[in-house]
Amino acid sequence: MKPTRDPRVTLDDLVEVLLDKGAVLHLDLIISVADIPLIGVNLRAAVAGMETMLEHGMMRQWDEHTRAWVEGSSARRDLDLRDGERHVAQMHGGHLLEEGVYTAWRPGTVFLTDQRLVVLRRDPREVLWEADLSAVRAVRPETERSAGGAPRTRVRLEVEGGGTALLSAADPAALCELLDRGRPGVLGEEVRPGAAQQVLAEGHLWYQEPRRDGPLWRGGTGRLTPGGLVW
Repeated sequence: MKPTRDPRVTLDDLVEVLLDKGAVLHLDLIISVADIPLIGVNLRAAVAGMETMLEHGMMRQWDEHTRAWVEGSSARRDLDLRDGERHVAQMHGGHLLEEGVYTAWRPGTVFLTDQRLVVLRRDPREVLWEADLSAVRAVRPETERSAGGAPRTRVRLEVEGGGTALLSAADPAALCELLDRGRPGVLGEEVRPGAAQQVLAEGHLWYQEPRRDGPLWRGGTGRLTPGGLVW
């Protein structure tokens, strides 16, 4: 037999071919001692990089289970997930504590799951603020001046019962977008101080959300109050 490729290849070349294209092995091996066959090996194997394996439909279930486990374990290092809860995003941020005349920013990590929004401090461990997505009634960015005079964008939320919260986030625009996508619907509702207004009518309502790639119809809850109609 004569090689069809340059025999002066290196181990790096072999590894590159295995990872990129892969190799299928069909091997029958007999190990003999003093011409007496002792061990027989029948091997059928495929060797390739994970991307190549997945492209050919191999090991997909293992890959999905591994990704799900890594996703859950990375979130559980800081946030204890509920049964069936899925981690969506996390970023550095904080919560503005407002108690009477006393206000103070409490730094932590903002965790967003498919069920709730949590601001958690790692050390000492404490949940600074938490709300279920179903209880969030409005989300909007809010710009304020920092102590040094630079503009800072915060995230203002109104929750069920008339309460409000002001959060800081490393990427406030991304957090607002993820919240608008994930929560079951009152997009565009304004944050208004004071007690909740009288609800004249409430029911399921469709809203056409303008987007750069075309409008999108989204279902949610419509509420008619003396102050106007909100979705």
